[in-house]
Amino acid sequence: MSDKAETGWWNKVLLEIKRYKHWIGVEAGIVLGLIFIAAGVGKMLHEPEAFRIFLPPFPDILSPIFVAEAVFIWLPRVELVIGLLLIFGIVAKLAATFASVLIAGFIVENSLLLIQGHERCPACFGPHLIIRTSEALFIDVTMVILVLIIFFCYQRSFWDIHPWFLRRGRVA
Repeated sequence: MSDKAETGWWNKVLLEIKRYKHWIGVEAGIVLGLIFIAAGVGKMLHEPEAFRIFLPPFPDILSPIFVAEAVFIWLPRVELVIGLLLIFGIVAKLAATFASVLIAGFIVENSLLLIQGHERCPACFGPHLIIRTSEALFIDVTMVILVLIIFFCYQRSFWDIHPWFLRRGRVA
């Protein structure tokens, strides 16, 4: 009888850990989503200035103008969509996967800026919120950690389209 009582107690503890683990994943998705929305909106507000801001750190071979135009027109919109998906928890793990690809690009861009001696990163959140390049790299590393938390703590499946706030009889 004591084994059954201990097993019941342990199952309750495991369920609570699973519940907290899920909420940590949801909160990581919300924070990461807010970062992406802030970056996307900041860039969308000043698209004409984006070409002047973004092009200097890259060699001419790496940034043909048609590629630059496509990136600077679509990047803020993609950031906004990824941010909204992460905040609402709709295909959160898939959105985190796409976010990790963008974050890798941000890390490369900010590393190039640091190597070339640029103190500021005007491309990160648009021209109204210019941060230091070292701060941008810190944010990028934080974003990588948030993506890992989403992958390991978010309890829903990779393709789950139900928002986290619609409980659906699960852990959330």
